[in-house]
Amino acid sequence: MSVNHYLLPISSEELSGLIDRPEKMHEFVKTRRTDVRTLGTDGVAIVALTAENNRDPLAFLQFGAPQKLSGWVGEYVESDGRVITCQVDMGYGPASYYKNRFLMEVARKLRRLTLEVLEINCDLEWLASHHVYPSGWEEEGRQESLINSFDVYRSCVIYAAESGQNLLVWCA
Repeated sequence: MSVNHYLLPISSEELSGLIDRPEKMHEFVKTRRTDVRTLGTDGVAIVALTAENNRDPLAFLQFGAPQKLSGWVGEYVESDGRVITCQVDMGYGPASYYKNRFLMEVARKLRRLTLEVLEINCDLEWLASHHVYPSGWEEEGRQESLINSFDVYRSCVIYAAESGQNLLVWCA
């Protein structure tokens, strides 16, 4: 079983509507399916290759962002590592949202991380030796797939930031 990351830029009005009526999340995503960007299983590897630490804004796919700049769509509560409440499950938990102000910071860092820079620093042996999900880094075509996923991620975040949008992220 694999965990895929999905990204969807949305307006502030759309975000407010989902926060007010989280039960509309699945319907909303279905109507916007052509705008959804898929990273496949490469989200964790992208964080591992780009973020300096867990607090780096580039680590948001894995570690989230400050509460004032992000949140869950619907009620979500964990206790002792167990999910107590997940109002809107998108496959592997709820969708999270990231406000434009945060995306501007992420985009600023991503502008310096071009595809060429990532390609130079894309160390598949390091990913394998550090057991970075999903494994199989020695398989043919993995570097190209990872670089393609990074391009999708980078383009989506920069687009959302520059167009004044927010970002929904979920795993399934």
